Amino acid sequence: MRLFTTNAALVLALVLPAFAGHEDDPSSWPQFRGPAGHPVSEDRSIPLDFGPERHLRWRAALPAGHSSPCIDGGKVFLTGHIGDRGVVVALDQATGSELWRRSFLAESPPQYSHVDAVPAVSTPCTDGERVFAYVDSYGLVALDFEGQLLWEERMPHPGYGFGVGTSPIVTHGNVILSRDGAPEAAVFAFDAETGEVAWKIDRFGFIESHGTPYLWRNADREELIIGGTSQVCSFHPKTGAPLWNVSGVTAFSCTTPTANADSLFFGAWSTANATGRSFWDAGFGRSLELSDAEVADPNLLFDRLDANDNGTVELDEVPECRAKDAFGFLDQNKNGVWERPELITPAGGTANPGANVLMAIRRGGAGDVTASHVEWTWKRGLPYVASPLLYRDRIWLVKAGGIVSAIEAASGKRVLDRERLPDRSEYYMSPMGLAGHVLVGSAEGTLYVLDAESEGLEIVHYVDLEDGLFATPAVVDGALFVRTENSLWCFQGE
Repeated sequence: MRLFTTNAALVLALVLPAFAGHEDDPSSWPQFRGPAGHPVSEDRSIPLDFGPERHLRWRAALPAGHSSPCIDGGKVFLTGHIGDRGVVVALDQATGSELWRRSFLAESPPQYSHVDAVPAVSTPCTDGERVFAYVDSYGLVALDFEGQLLWEERMPHPGYGFGVGTSPIVTHGNVILSRDGAPEAAVFAFDAETGEVAWKIDRFGFIESHGTPYLWRNADREELIIGGTSQVCSFHPKTGAPLWNVSGVTAFSCTTPTANADSLFFGAWSTANATGRSFWDAGFGRSLELSDAEVADPNLLFDRLDANDNGTVELDEVPECRAKDAFGFLDQNKNGVWERPELITPAGGTANPGANVLMAIRRGGAGDVTASHVEWTWKRGLPYVASPLLYRDRIWLVKAGGIVSAIEAASGKRVLDRERLPDRSEYYMSPMGLAGHVLVGSAEGTLYVLDAESEGLEIVHYVDLEDGLFATPAVVDGALFVRTENSLWCFQGE
């Protein structure tokens, strides 16, 4: 790995797929991961060495949250939370000044099991006339650009211990929202103008998942792609009719697909499909070197953690690691400590169908195409939350712990294989393609700009924003918008 900084200019202009629609507007970033769900820009006007002291046009305070920016009509839309209230905020794109905010009171605030779970993760979307926001514990709301409520669909919190990660998208006049694992378990299509249910896909039998639906415009047709519970499924975007499915992916997915005109790429990792050392290293490897004996017999790991030898593991006995972040999830009886069976029984993988894998799936399928249309697979360095990025014919993967991989999209061959960044914390932000570079961000607030065409991991620039970083940035009108937990930053050249 080579680490260096540069004053060269990085310029961002939107590279959009060749199709007509509101997403073609270079002044719009209409949904999670940008136009058509592809967070890519080739504009060459944003300086590469941006940061708090350089090229900062403005910084605006926000209610806390992890949602990404949605930008249209000179306004930036985001969600946040203040106590039990979900908040939708509109900022002036040019100045960062707050234009309006609407709050929605949750009737039954959820209890989360992970330290990074918050009530405002879902990113708003827009059709150019209305903005749609999925407000945790309240439901889906439609607002005009002045903040007036047009319609709402009350939807109670689905009970996810990790929070609600999926975001709505708009296509063919409908707002698409996935509710896998909720009591009513379905993918809904709401009429964007009226809020009426246009159609829905029942998803009973699908457990909790957090990925955002993806509209794949391939060389044959348009397809609505949704991953969940060991499957990737394709539907007709106008009717919800099933087209094809591939099985064998992870049981608990948090990522969103990406694609080119010929192939769809879906990759995800979860502890539900991890086994052996990979399972235990994922939970404790950030701080502990686990012995082979501890991997083989987790009772030995429990004994090491139980520093006061009282037969339980308390929160302050666990070093900083993913298992500590999800302390409440493993504390199944909610008595505030881990008891021995709670730690040693989640062996991972054995009771769950599917596998941790990245798949390339060829277009043109019908029915179950698992055996016929999977072109290649990749099983190393897979992301938990940060969705794979397709940029300049490479698939970029960013795994928790600062592990970066890149694979040739056409062949599945290795370009980078689990290279490490200096910041080894969690990585929730989905990577973004920026004029020959890839932007990657850690939850601790460090942004890295990587050379997208190097044969090794080259860090061109990095900056610490000193605030939690969970959202994926946006690019509009030559400006880079970065949402940290409590702020929105706008960077632009002179």
